[in-house]
Amino acid sequence: ERALQLGRPERLAQPVRLTLRGPGRRTGDLLAVAVTAVVVLGLLALPLVTVLVRSFRTPTGWGWTNYANLATTGGPNTLSVTVWDAAWNSLRIAVDATVMAVVVGGLVALVVSRRPRTSGARRAVRTMDAVFMLPLGVSAVTVGFGFLIALHRPLGLDLDLRGSPLLIPIAQAVVATPLVVRTVLPVLRAVDQRLHEAAAVLGASPGRVLRAVDWPIAARSLGLAVGLAFAVSLGEFGATSFLARPDNPTLPVVIFRLIGRPGAENLGMALAASVVLALMTATVMALTERLRAGGAGEF
Repeated sequence: ERALQLGRPERLAQPVRLTLRGPGRRTGDLLAVAVTAVVVLGLLALPLVTVLVRSFRTPTGWGWTNYANLATTGGPNTLSVTVWDAAWNSLRIAVDATVMAVVVGGLVALVVSRRPRTSGARRAVRTMDAVFMLPLGVSAVTVGFGFLIALHRPLGLDLDLRGSPLLIPIAQAVVATPLVVRTVLPVLRAVDQRLHEAAAVLGASPGRVLRAVDWPIAARSLGLAVGLAFAVSLGEFGATSFLARPDNPTLPVVIFRLIGRPGAENLGMALAASVVLALMTATVMALTERLRAGGAGEF
């Protein structure tokens, strides 16, 4: 009888009142905000502000001397090119690496997003996904060192490809490709398979289905994928440090070389170059967020 009484409609229709403790909830919110502020200020803002402030410090006081010195090669036997030349090299290489990473990563994401019916095909897809995620689990230093060793007389041929201008973009693309895959893949997996089936029933070819169904949805995530790949390529140091030649360095490599040389002038240039690199990366990410906000849907 008790169970029947509990199951009556008038009892089921009664609203359930949940009591939220206001002071306790506000205390938890304040604690979370305080911890987040400490982490952001201590681990992110403080180092960046310190580098920015010290970039204006010179042996004679404060000024723009360190930034003016970026048009030079620093102290004796420090650099082979100016810092601005290295910044231009970084931009050019980052563009090449981004194009490679987006093309390869997009194709990999497209293949991995498929849902094959046979167990063997599913294992092959999982294996492919794991292989292209390897750069995330292996140090970029290992990737660069591997390129340096493998491209000296590859397969026993009398060739030395270590001086190829495409070597650094390829290495940076290898590092950035997993991020592209992980950005585009969730969007492609979220596509309703019934859309594919409906398009196929209407007579659309696989290529037409790809253009009409997958591409409009996947395009929403490409802006973020391009921004992430470009930012990673700009700041990549581990693999590039093994492959960059003295006459064609990137900005992170130049900063490392300046830090490794004694003298207040070299240190000041390294600080100023770090600020320039941070501004370049921040600009790329700001443009990416602007495209994301202006695009349809979420990435």
